[in-house]
Amino acid sequence: MGSLRTLPNSIAMNNKSAIILCQSKQPSIRSVIPIKQQQTNKIKERNKIKILKPFFSSSSSSNWSDNFHAYVVNFYKHWAKFVIAHPMKIIIFCFILTIICSIKMIKTKRKNDIRGYTPYGSRSLYEFDVRDEFFGQTGTGIRFFILVLPLKENGTMLDEKVLDETVQVDTIVQKNLTIFNRKTNQEESFSQICRRFCTINDAVGLFANGWKEQQERIKNNEQLNENIKLNYPFSKIMGMNINIQPSFFGIHFGGKNKNYTNMEKVEMIVLLYRAERIGGWNDEDISNYEMSVSNYFKNYAQKEFDRSGKILISFVSIGLIVMCLCSLSSNSLSATFMKQFTLFKLPIALFSCLCPLMASGTALGLLFFTDLVRNSSILGITPFLILAIGIDDAFLMIHSWQMATNKRRNKNILPAEIINNNNIMTMEDEKKFKEKQKNQINLTLTKQLIEVLEETGPAIMISALTNISSDIIGSFTGSPEITLLCIGNIASIIVDFFYQITLFTSVLIICSRFELFEEIKNYEKNKITTIENAQINNNKFSFRNKIEKIFNKFISFYIKIVSNIWASIFICIIWIIILLICIRAMLKFEINLTTKKLFPPDSPLLEIENYREDKVLPFYTQAQIFVENPGDLTNKIRRRHLNSLIEEMEHLPNAYPKESTLYFVRAYEEFEKKSLEEEGENENFEEEGNLTLTTTSTKFISTTKMEDSQNFDLSYLENFFEFPENEHWRGLINYHTNDNLNNSTEELNHLDSMMVTVAYHGEELKDWHYRALMLNQWRSVVDKYNKEFNVSVLHDDGLYLDLLENMPTDIWQSAAATLVCMAIICAIFMGSNFFVVCVTTGVIASICAETLGILALTGMSMDPVLMSAVIISIGFSVDIPAHVSYHFHTAKWEDEDINGNHKIRKTPRNIPERVKRAFSSVGFPALQASACTNACAIALLFLPLYIAQVFARVIFTCITLGTIHSLFLLPALFTIVASIEKLVDKCTGNDKVKVMGVKKSLKKQNSSFRI
Repeated sequence: MGSLRTLPNSIAMNNKSAIILCQSKQPSIRSVIPIKQQQTNKIKERNKIKILKPFFSSSSSSNWSDNFHAYVVNFYKHWAKFVIAHPMKIIIFCFILTIICSIKMIKTKRKNDIRGYTPYGSRSLYEFDVRDEFFGQTGTGIRFFILVLPLKENGTMLDEKVLDETVQVDTIVQKNLTIFNRKTNQEESFSQICRRFCTINDAVGLFANGWKEQQERIKNNEQLNENIKLNYPFSKIMGMNINIQPSFFGIHFGGKNKNYTNMEKVEMIVLLYRAERIGGWNDEDISNYEMSVSNYFKNYAQKEFDRSGKILISFVSIGLIVMCLCSLSSNSLSATFMKQFTLFKLPIALFSCLCPLMASGTALGLLFFTDLVRNSSILGITPFLILAIGIDDAFLMIHSWQMATNKRRNKNILPAEIINNNNIMTMEDEKKFKEKQKNQINLTLTKQLIEVLEETGPAIMISALTNISSDIIGSFTGSPEITLLCIGNIASIIVDFFYQITLFTSVLIICSRFELFEEIKNYEKNKITTIENAQINNNKFSFRNKIEKIFNKFISFYIKIVSNIWASIFICIIWIIILLICIRAMLKFEINLTTKKLFPPDSPLLEIENYREDKVLPFYTQAQIFVENPGDLTNKIRRRHLNSLIEEMEHLPNAYPKESTLYFVRAYEEFEKKSLEEEGENENFEEEGNLTLTTTSTKFISTTKMEDSQNFDLSYLENFFEFPENEHWRGLINYHTNDNLNNSTEELNHLDSMMVTVAYHGEELKDWHYRALMLNQWRSVVDKYNKEFNVSVLHDDGLYLDLLENMPTDIWQSAAATLVCMAIICAIFMGSNFFVVCVTTGVIASICAETLGILALTGMSMDPVLMSAVIISIGFSVDIPAHVSYHFHTAKWEDEDINGNHKIRKTPRNIPERVKRAFSSVGFPALQASACTNACAIALLFLPLYIAQVFARVIFTCITLGTIHSLFLLPALFTIVASIEKLVDKCTGNDKVKVMGVKKSLKKQNSSFRI
């Protein structure tokens, strides 16, 4: 067996080139290490694995954060041994788990909730619960509307054929389309399942009949029917006053037909359908029924939102391809520059992107298995977020592995006895030799993996914990959909961390094992050429060395700039100016809400939403008032108080006259008044002998009964409902009947609750802010009467309008709480460096503020989607700054390796040295991860979906700001704070550094900037 030749330092290429093992029969330049000494060294090397200490020494061994760090490092040491022993088993396990969970994720039916963006504790959620309780249902019943538009552009609905077709559409929905009633076990039409608002569209049919009759009279040159007045908002048809406001929109007044109508043009008619949840249906039953009716209804929005999610998920593959290409190219260039490129580097680069994606699929599948969450479309964002987080950690490990490989090669760590010099061996000897070779390679890889995990593991753990804390805060301060996203992110980050230290490290070990065998084979085939090639490539005029020279000059210039006090002050001044501009823009962030942003750009719902905002809301917006405790309304004082509530609502800005209000008490009082008048007239006729009263006793209330009850006697409520024009009031009240204790032959009706609607109009109602202001006015009115009547008011858009006030609060609370959590986590790992923790936390806060400011300056408006993106981006902002700060922290006492010789650090490094070491460890991976993540974000920009556009902009902005802050602002702040401390120490006489033996001991050791 030959001996291992020690290469001269001139071939080491500044400790960065990848010198391959070589052997020569010629005498070594240096003395050959004796066999006995080699064995002794091997024992020491093995022992190093068992007694390996953290790669930096704390200034205080009792410091709790350093002790925690030591436990983490010790965990990684044992974990590295486990991975080395079972790499293939780990890979097989991870792939099987991923396949099973991914299948579950794909097969789980997607279910979205349009109301899911409303924050927890929102008043509108309570108001919608009151509505559901009033209608006696758990969950939303059948609720949809159909917009009927003229076929011709700029046409009108005031056409006989168009009106007839509208009535036919209503008939089809009422009679033909059915839903299976699980309680009666039969198919039933809408007219059969409807209980309350069955006649809500009758006004359209009556108007169509009146229009048809008047048109026929005009054609026949006959006199118009004076009992038919087709006016807006109230028409008189067949002696009945009909309110057509809820159905007719886009009204143009005036014109030639003013003798029987005041309308010249009607742009559209709305058919409304409301039915309680009475048939034992679930959400899917109702959704399927609504889909069978028309594509123009509320739950079609859920289908379109589902389609948005599917489009978003389909673009995960595009983002993955982009990131894989970036990873392959950047890692190949890096490996080539460090003279380590082999084909085995390609799987490592690919798995740096695949691991986060596999982790996301596994985590979501596990959540679906446990039924903890539903499969919402918003979870389609999770893979992108985990890709952005996971690839940063993977690049950090790859870079650290390459640096460790350089160190190993420079130290010639593989002994010569594992090299086969073409010696003839027996099968048994060859078997022993291969076993020995395998053990030595495993030992080498174990030490290298321990070194890599010690260096990168704590930083990766900090990144994972800070992102998890960000999502934990977001899950409590957001809304159900945001909570869903945060839970998905938390699970994915945990699984991604597990996959990083298992699956990715296993792939890294297997590929590196092949590389080592390739090195040995190349050496055995050609011993001399390897050295000659290394010497040729080490030529100072080679392209690689020119690039390295330029790079080193750039690094020196960079270190000189960020370590210079005046340059650092200039950087901070620029930063403060930009920060102030961004804060000012952030404070003026426009808040805009619309469900249109949730749908694909080709969705027909966009047109419907435009009609709704432009034509429906400005003409007719309802305040739905629910009186849960009307009490005894025979009491005139109580009834007067209730009337005052409604009158106050009717006198708010933009309110229609009281004739547009649906108020049962007022209608019943009018009924009683007419009954009294009719009764009086009949009694007068009876006294004069002109008329004998025979039937009115069954229809009207007697005068005596009226006077005794002080009006509002509900004993004759059924008489009230017998009139066709009063039938719709059944849907607006809840009452029950009890035996009358005073007269056992009669029944007394008691009013339990009622619904009142007050109508509003105005062009201002197109604006979300004005609608939110109007909703607050409604609430301020009903709050004054809430104690007496238990009253609440509902706006159909209330779930979204509440976000206008809640979103800014949610964001700053989430940011503040998340920053506190991040500071605590950083302190756990860097507790002895208090100022590093403070500076890092401040920089992260700056990134968050500047992200919001830049988004505001670029014209984006705040909405639930942007709010969720910003809350989650707070976690993004910590990744690179945490890595830089952590390596800056450890560089203070980190031992060093000079030309393969380990040297224990006895004095702390100064700021420039620490910045240089931090940049050498994190700089390239940070730039690499930033470029790949931004490339993925740019790919999302091509997706014509609002939610993708938002997350792409937020990710791009946050990642870019994080990189700039980490590489420029952090070192500048470190330099300034260190200079201030140095000046203070100089003034107080505490500027001397004491060195005590091998251990490091300083005055004021808790300061991280003491130089």
